[in-house]
Amino acid sequence: MTAALLRVLIYKIDNTTFGNDTPALPQWTGPPREIVRVQAILFASLAASLFSAFLAMLGKQWLNRYASTDLRGTAIERSQDRQRKLDGIVAWYFEHVMEFLPLMLQAALLLLGCALSFYLWEINVTVASVVVGVTSSGVILYIALIAAGAASESCPYQTPGSYALRYLSRRIHLSAIPGPDSQTTALDLRCISWMLQTSLDTAVRLSTLKHLATMAALDKVDPTLATECFNAFVGFVKAGADHEVVIGQGLEQHATLSAQGLLSSLSQLLGADPTSHVIEDLRLRYAQVIPTRTNFRGYHIMSATHYWFTQSWQRWPSQWSDYKPTAHEYTMVSRNLVNLARFEYQKRTLYPKVPCWVLRFALHSLSLDPQPPTSVVADCLSIVAIGLGHDVPHPGAITSNERYERYVLTWLGEYILTLN
Repeated sequence: MTAALLRVLIYKIDNTTFGNDTPALPQWTGPPREIVRVQAILFASLAASLFSAFLAMLGKQWLNRYASTDLRGTAIERSQDRQRKLDGIVAWYFEHVMEFLPLMLQAALLLLGCALSFYLWEINVTVASVVVGVTSSGVILYIALIAAGAASESCPYQTPGSYALRYLSRRIHLSAIPGPDSQTTALDLRCISWMLQTSLDTAVRLSTLKHLATMAALDKVDPTLATECFNAFVGFVKAGADHEVVIGQGLEQHATLSAQGLLSSLSQLLGADPTSHVIEDLRLRYAQVIPTRTNFRGYHIMSATHYWFTQSWQRWPSQWSDYKPTAHEYTMVSRNLVNLARFEYQKRTLYPKVPCWVLRFALHSLSLDPQPPTSVVADCLSIVAIGLGHDVPHPGAITSNERYERYVLTWLGEYILTLN
């Protein structure tokens, strides 16, 4: 309008300036459509930014109220009030509301980039291309972060979009039958190793060792776990003056569980990496802490651990008639001794043989009436087969203990026929 008025003013002063072109005042029909579109996007970005800032301040106020402690009333009443606040946070989806704030800021930033791109495109394509390139790069990077967070729950780049995609993926594959989660098992083992390494609380360590003992299979064992179980074991036991084992008062369960975890982690390490330097380092450390002649009479899992570390070929120190373990302990010992027997047999290339105490364990278990659990029978038959020179597969490679037992029995029968 200002330019049009100037043209009219000049025309009134000198009507020859524009020739036959008579300037006229234009009729106002509103701003151009492009300007309206750009302004709408810019104001939407501004509104989203201000609203997210407003909600952020409210969220800070809500968190301060939750963290506040009422000085009045008894400890029980204050605890009940705190629990009531926590229940309200869960019931009213407070976490989802707080997750919504970053989404609003991200949307505001995206709207700002789009508005600038549209506006500059009408003015100068070169400048607009730079803004479009930067905005597009940011969008692509954000999409990649969402995909990475959705692909793995362990990924640190988690966003609300990642949670949504992972939730939809689980809903789509809901009809599929899930198999054993090896990633969860490996995560549990790393947590156990970290707890044993950092915690000095006896109750916490005992609870951690109990959880380790309840795990049926230790897949993908980290060598750190074997080291931490070893540190726990040698911390609970020591050799007395008469070569009798000495365990601190009230620490018998700690020592037994740490020995069980050590034996399990070692057997898995032997199967995964028999040449691991961690195994030899632990043997050298064990020889410096506990003498070979130390007697673990009555502690059968600790006896098995001690005999493997000391490479003793003597008789088991306790009488076989006194060996009355629980079913779970029996299963753990027999399954671990299969790996130890295979490792010792393969390591001795000149005169391969299984340690005598391992063979006695297997023969004694097979002679019991009633028989031990099926898994123990299968493991004992495997030990005998390994001692006879047969490469028996790991029990985990066969779907059931019954099939594993039949497999070993079939081989033993064929072996006896060849002898006849």
